[in-house]
Amino acid sequence: MKYFLSKVKRTTFLQDQNLKISLALGIGVGFIYLAFLPPAIYSVDGNSMLAVAESLVTKHSFSVPPSLGVPGRGGYYYSVWYPLLSVLSVPFVAVGLAIGHLFNLPSHYVAAICALVLPALLTAATTSLVALLALRLESTKEGACLAALGYALGTIALVYARTFFAEPLLAFLTVASLYLALGETKQKIISSSVLAGLAVLAKPTGIMLGPILSGYLLAKRRPFQVVLLPLAGTGIGAILYGGYNYARFGNLLSLKGESLPPEITALLIPKISVLPEGFFGLLFSPGCGLIWYCPPVLLSIIGFRTVVRSNAFEALTVVTLFFGYLVFHSVFIFWYGGESWGPRFLLPALPGLMALAGVTTKVWKKWLLVLIIIGFIINAPTLVSFYERYYSEASEQGISEAALLWSPTHAPFVHMWGAAYHEISDAYKSNVKTLIKEVGNPSTRIANSRTLRVVALWWWMLPAAGISRWVGAVLSFLLMGVGVWVIVGGRKNSYLTTKENIDKTTVK
Repeated sequence: MKYFLSKVKRTTFLQDQNLKISLALGIGVGFIYLAFLPPAIYSVDGNSMLAVAESLVTKHSFSVPPSLGVPGRGGYYYSVWYPLLSVLSVPFVAVGLAIGHLFNLPSHYVAAICALVLPALLTAATTSLVALLALRLESTKEGACLAALGYALGTIALVYARTFFAEPLLAFLTVASLYLALGETKQKIISSSVLAGLAVLAKPTGIMLGPILSGYLLAKRRPFQVVLLPLAGTGIGAILYGGYNYARFGNLLSLKGESLPPEITALLIPKISVLPEGFFGLLFSPGCGLIWYCPPVLLSIIGFRTVVRSNAFEALTVVTLFFGYLVFHSVFIFWYGGESWGPRFLLPALPGLMALAGVTTKVWKKWLLVLIIIGFIINAPTLVSFYERYYSEASEQGISEAALLWSPTHAPFVHMWGAAYHEISDAYKSNVKTLIKEVGNPSTRIANSRTLRVVALWWWMLPAAGISRWVGAVLSFLLMGVGVWVIVGGRKNSYLTTKENIDKTTVK
């Protein structure tokens, strides 16, 4: 009995330590992301979802301006994108609108900056979950820390934490649902199933999450009623999404007077003919290939070989989720995601791959660190500029979409540092007080663009409110310093969990 109680106390102590370490990583990364918060949302998708949130705050309606939606019921226009991110961002947008009114600034711009806090926080939370998942896959604490930081700083997660796409939300829901499903209790599996249902509302692609998790539970020989829980969650999510469409357009799937939304099109009418191109392109193309923009995930192959020996079903579930997202988007005619940075559609699968990458030997961990640094260098210019700047430069130079995808000499990661330099140079020639008052649709020319002629940091726009940029720069520096301090402190604590510490806790 004494031995049993000692073992329980030891396990509880380790679990508490693991939670503290993962929280420190997530909180630290969150501070760093907030230090580099951008001043605007560039993408059409993001602005459309932001418009939904603004409408919910100001009009208590899902309708949007005609330029950001399509015709629906009652003569109103509605966004073709997904509802969950808009709904979750409502409190942030409400704060932004209030600040805009208070300082007599265009409320839409301030609301956008505040809304961008949400993807940053979601990605920071995902970072914590990567560490917890790696530990659940029997990684060392050092490996779990590297895996989490590799996800946050060495992959495209660093880029999309500063955007208003649905992928950061779906990535969080995917890894959270996966982590809980690997737990031993029914309560955790119920929570996992709820998140699987929400994943459908985050983006229809999330519909694959529930079936895969049910397959895992079936392989683990859990009771049949437990096996059905993730499937039920996905089914409820799909019903809610259909109801959302019906309320706006009078149809469960299609849009009034329009074609199906892109992800639903890919689900119902897959383009099998584009599978080879999409599959190869998402993995290897210079324009958006996984190996170029997320180099640390290469070590997930080594980690998989290690994990599959002791936790075969867990390792196979992580890999199945990755291939599910990969194959699904490979049969999507726009598999490259339009003007995206790297394989945006694969972002929800990256937390699982990075958790596997953390389960490697000491020798491979050195290579993991090297690949994280390379990944950071590739993605870092987007911390101070919009990656769309290079796409606009390429368009004005007559470079084709095919060349951007397949030509190594025109690949975005090759030219992004130069594009960032051009954007910063233009920013010093632009008056933000004038830019922020300009109205109209986004320009297709850099010379007339409001967004591509500023430094992509929130404090660059402070002169529009009569505040010196130095105030914001100092605040960002402090946020970054606090983030690094929290991360370093968390990692130091991880090494204090020695056998002597555990034994002392057990004795007590």
